[in-house]
Amino acid sequence: MFLVLRAIAALMLTVATAANAYQEVPVKGGGAVAGRVAFLGRPPTLRRFPVTKDPQVCGSSREDDAFQVAKDGSVENVVVYLLEVKSGKSWGDDLLPVLDQKGCHYLPHVQVVRQNATLQIKSSDPVLHNIHSFLNGSTVLNVAVPPKKGLLLKHRLDKAGGMQLKCDVHSFMRGGIFVATNPYYALTAADGHYRIADIPPGQYLIATWHEEAGPVNEAITVSGGATVVWNPKVR
Repeated sequence: MFLVLRAIAALMLTVATAANAYQEVPVKGGGAVAGRVAFLGRPPTLRRFPVTKDPQVCGSSREDDAFQVAKDGSVENVVVYLLEVKSGKSWGDDLLPVLDQKGCHYLPHVQVVRQNATLQIKSSDPVLHNIHSFLNGSTVLNVAVPPKKGLLLKHRLDKAGGMQLKCDVHSFMRGGIFVATNPYYALTAADGHYRIADIPPGQYLIATWHEEAGPVNEAITVSGGATVVWNPKVR
């Protein structure tokens, strides 16, 4: 009887999850949101760390690259996204995103992937690395990546939200992965600009995520054929 009840509970959870999943539908007369993300206040002074582990690959020192802020205050690698969108445009992205480690950097430094995608992990460096990811302070992934040619590790990203990355072998290696529940997101360019298009008209909560900065969010209303301008400031 217990096994039957457990099977029924598992089935109900599967049905509920499927019912809450994002649905791809045609979008006609959609709107957009666009803008520029800037740093609030004076941009932080970048720290420089001495490299004591594997300097032949990592270099003798490394600048903290968590904040990429231009002279005008524009911030790169900020994820701008809409929350709790149930249906809309097609994802149109790869279900097999790649995270490489090259020159003791995570490449790409920050990326956005869809929930339940399979992350392919590899290393182009001839030294031991480690990928340790944190979501709201809790470990999600902690895997060693040895210097083995052709090695490809895989991990399914089923937990939504922004994860900070660090290497336990090289403490200066940092990065981020944002796991999205819908395709309405953008990653800011070096000039801080972003654009999210084909949004069904309606009211939404828009938010930011950055590996170090605190989040910013606001309610917006998107009208068909119009562009909402949203210029958040992070710090």
